[in-house]
Amino acid sequence: MPAKEEFVYRVFENVAEGYDSANRRISLGLHMRWKAAAARMLGLRSGERCLDAGCGTGDMLELLSILVPGAELVGLDLSPAMLHRARERLGGAAELKLGNALSLPFPDGSFDAAVISFALRNTAGYSRALAELARVLRVGGRLCCIDSFVPERRWVRPAYSLYFNRLMPLLGGGRALREEYRWLSESTRGFVTASRLEELMRAQGLAVTARRDFMLGASVCLCAVKEGTDEADGI
Repeated sequence: MPAKEEFVYRVFENVAEGYDSANRRISLGLHMRWKAAAARMLGLRSGERCLDAGCGTGDMLELLSILVPGAELVGLDLSPAMLHRARERLGGAAELKLGNALSLPFPDGSFDAAVISFALRNTAGYSRALAELARVLRVGGRLCCIDSFVPERRWVRPAYSLYFNRLMPLLGGGRALREEYRWLSESTRGFVTASRLEELMRAQGLAVTARRDFMLGASVCLCAVKEGTDEADGI
């Protein structure tokens, strides 16, 4: 396992038990509103098959199961502890798999839609993860990516830096897990900008169709459609 993957694995194994409550504290109670907005932007329909890559404790899958009864939901995560929490939450509402977003264990074109929420920045290769998501989507399939970013507006950054670098690790993990939550802050600082992520998505044949910024760009949702033609169309 590459160094970043091994480190991320240990972080999420350690924080899984209190992860949902920590997210509520860190986002000032707003993160589920952002995820609900992303779920609606995805435009999932009953009968469609949808992948949540890096599903964590299953909160996005739970939202989708409520919003779209009859959708076939699949969640994948690197951390067994996070998947354990997801199983407790979801029961049989989704199929859950242990796996890596950099090497998805699914055939080409096997999903109508996919979502990756607050997980892409923790992968060991953003372009590779996007390429894998594009691969498993059918042509015309939709992807929504929502994640944390350093705001692109310069005037927001001083307050943002104070909160994320100093306050967020203690607010999220207290003294016991502050190092793990310091990593989650560092992973955001080391992430690409939202504008650069749009470029990376386009490079994988994913045409960006919508963007929505939350909290002045501290969180951004990008939705895209897989371009191309089915092989049958070219016969």
